[in-house]
Amino acid sequence: MGVVPDYVFILPAVILVGWIASWWATRRIRWVGLSGAAVVSVLCLVIGWNAMGPRTDPRTLGCSPAFECTDLRSVYVIAAGLLGVLCCLALVVLTLVGELIVHASRKASA
Repeated sequence: MGVVPDYVFILPAVILVGWIASWWATRRIRWVGLSGAAVVSVLCLVIGWNAMGPRTDPRTLGCSPAFECTDLRSVYVIAAGLLGVLCCLALVVLTLVGELIVHASRKASA
């Protein structure tokens, strides 16, 4: 296992796959999917932030560096939420550009 476990990247991967699949559906599905993904990402941030306990003193737990005393599970949830939010923001911009291109091409052909 590396510094960041692989399950942190599951949420952004699901968002990206859902976004790609939504281009074969209606426009509403695309925006509802992006909105739902943004809400889930923000919830991950909030839940991860609230799950972080108080700072522990390394002397009371008997661990040498303070890094060994921290529980990183909530940090991974925060990282997944942050990556999800960044992915949603990037996909919103790409969606706007893509829909402008599709709308312009429909207008030109009509």
